[in-house]
Amino acid sequence: MSKQEFLYLSQEEAVACGADDIPATVADVNRATYLLYRGDAIEATTATLFWDLPKDDLKKTVGYKGTKRANIHAAFLDDDGDRMVGLKNIPSNPENPAKGRGPRASGLLTMLDPESGYPIALMDAAVISCIRTGALGALGARYLRKSGKNDVAVIATGPINQAAMEALVHVCEDGRDIGTVHVFDISADRAEAFAENLRKTYELEVIVSESAEAAVRASDIIMPATTLTDPGQAYIPYDWLRAGALFIDLSIWDAEYEVFAKADKLYANSIDALDRKNLTPGCLVDAGVMTPEQLLDLGGVIAGEVPGRDNDEQIIVYFARGMAIYDAICGHRVHKAALSRKTGQDLPLWTEPYWS
Repeated sequence: MSKQEFLYLSQEEAVACGADDIPATVADVNRATYLLYRGDAIEATTATLFWDLPKDDLKKTVGYKGTKRANIHAAFLDDDGDRMVGLKNIPSNPENPAKGRGPRASGLLTMLDPESGYPIALMDAAVISCIRTGALGALGARYLRKSGKNDVAVIATGPINQAAMEALVHVCEDGRDIGTVHVFDISADRAEAFAENLRKTYELEVIVSESAEAAVRASDIIMPATTLTDPGQAYIPYDWLRAGALFIDLSIWDAEYEVFAKADKLYANSIDALDRKNLTPGCLVDAGVMTPEQLLDLGGVIAGEVPGRDNDEQIIVYFARGMAIYDAICGHRVHKAALSRKTGQDLPLWTEPYWS
């Protein structure tokens, strides 16, 4: 039997091969959502490990006080014969930046040969995961925003919303369908730096809001990307939303349950989101806030089989739930680019297998 190798890509090498390519990632996320709806993708149940978590929180279905965790995801996609398998582990601790350790999360993405199951690539997952999360939020705006120019509320200005805003510009006709952007962050300095970057890069009209309420009330698209961990921390009531608003539930727990109960339409990037009872929308069914039948599949909208927005007065919620299908399809693209560019380092899994 022959030597088995896999290609290793550092974060810098993955970026050089398109890990942070917004248009390509939006296209990948769009395609993966469609493939899942069509039945050509499989998402495994996420495994989550918490440590340093209070024992009482371990008994909870929803909400927790701990911060340190590792999520393990796996997915398979068959894109008309182009088969791909990806495994992602992404540990995180929101305390990291404040303690000078670096980013909140790191991650590794392993791409597998769909026939042998052997690893063929190992790469940084942090950039891919962040960019595809932002792109997934913007994907909802592509299909569910009201017509004409949309004012935008950006709540929190970390990496997720940096990616989401760049992707939103892309899906909104390169920014032509974006009106005023209202930015709020608990750090006024971060908010102003974020706003100035948007002004310089995209020539958008950007206002730094004095509060989350001011930003939300003034906007048609609302994108929070915070690090809340419990529904008791929700701060956005229904009456902050104006007619025609699209609330993109990107970071979870920002909106009070009445937002979901009173919205005209509820969408998710997959109906499978109902199976995750520790997150919205799955927990909302258990709480009696909504029924499973109310949730509409964005993949069906992409396929032209599920209706989208009916009019510009409807208030719509879009649950943007992270899935490994997005990491896998993006990692597949990055891997192919690395092979083409001859980038990365070949590492041996074995020279001769221990068992033959």
